[in-house]
Amino acid sequence: MPLPPSNPQHIQAVIAVLIAIAAWICVAYWRIALRVILVALIGLAIYGAVAGVEGVTSLMATHHR
Repeated sequence: MPLPPSNPQHIQAVIAVLIAIAAWICVAYWRIALRVILVALIGLAIYGAVAGVEGVTSLMATHHR
């Protein structure tokens, strides 16, 4: 049985509520939130560096053929 299409206003309301809850958690537990954000940023930086190195090596490999 297919589901009916959802209402965009409901989706926006859910997103707004989730953002409000996340903001409240960050305000209430700001020290932990800063640590989590820092770990996420470090992880994304490492991932970006690895992806960049891999992209450059593949570009150089195709360029030297």
